Amino acid sequence: MSVQATYVGATENNNAKGLLFELAFTGNYGVNGVGDLVNLAPFEQSSNPTGVLDPTLSYNNILADPPENIGVFSEQLGGSYVQLQPNAAPTLANLGVRVFEPGGAEKATGAAYTAAELAGNVRLLAFLPLQ
Repeated sequence: MSVQATYVGATENNNAKGLLFELAFTGNYGVNGVGDLVNLAPFEQSSNPTGVLDPTLSYNNILADPPENIGVFSEQLGGSYVQLQPNAAPTLANLGVRVFEPGGAEKATGAAYTAAELAGNVRLLAFLPLQ
């Protein structure tokens, strides 16, 4: 019941900076209607172990608030697809990622991820206004 985000890079478009994150699923699915929660705050070993991983050490765009303009950039899940579900009280640590099986039904609460979902990935793109 976990989604791990990894920072992939940044881009600029129409006076906005885009942050690209790759998601990887582990364990079983979260709660039907809410999804699994992804944490977009930076990783810290002691205080935020589920935060965004940054293998290139270039994630200097620390988000103070959840991004308003965020969406699915690409998905490769063997026919399954995702939908983002903002939380009623949004924080950086509780963006819902709902997973739907081929045919359109959302995964059941606690259902095992398929091999294709575990091996696949989803990329999110969050746009921030340029400072």
